Amino acid sequence: MPVFFITLGVWYLVSESSLGNWSSNRCFPVIENGSSATTFGLRVPESNCTIDEASYQRSIQKWVSEHEIDAAPIEGFYLGRVIRYPWISQYLARAAIKSKDWDLARGTSHNDHPYRLIESFLIDEEFRRRLDAPFAGTPYTVNRVSVEKVLIEDASTVLEQYDKGFGKVPYDALLWVDLVERQKD
Repeated sequence: MPVFFITLGVWYLVSESSLGNWSSNRCFPVIENGSSATTFGLRVPESNCTIDEASYQRSIQKWVSEHEIDAAPIEGFYLGRVIRYPWISQYLARAAIKSKDWDLARGTSHNDHPYRLIESFLIDEEFRRRLDAPFAGTPYTVNRVSVEKVLIEDASTVLEQYDKGFGKVPYDALLWVDLVERQKD
């Protein structure tokens, strides 16, 4: 009998601690309705979770496919902190490094309007297509983005290939994406 209780106790500890995290839904993206009927937000329930590009696409595609046809048109969505999306964070840092308009030494734009420049990085055609991918075949397309509370850090903390002191880049911000009706070809 004691062996049974010990085995049961070990199973409980293993299942609750390591297996519980492994098999849980804690890191799956969740879509929540926004403050109006025309917006939504994508988030992960746990602060240590991230959303890869494939999960971003699948989650939004599923939600849009279940969105009622008679409902108000979707005008936009909130992604929250860019750092939760490593593929966006790294793209943002690389775009700043490549840009002649970004001052790596100071960690801002040369014209001291970094938010507009950062928004332009995230809406350039290459990246806009990535944000827009889950809306293929729908009446919606990504029109523009807006950012708030941009955080700047040494490039080495965001992109492993850079040495400390290389320069300061944006890597995190609060991100909103605006949608418009897709033009018929």
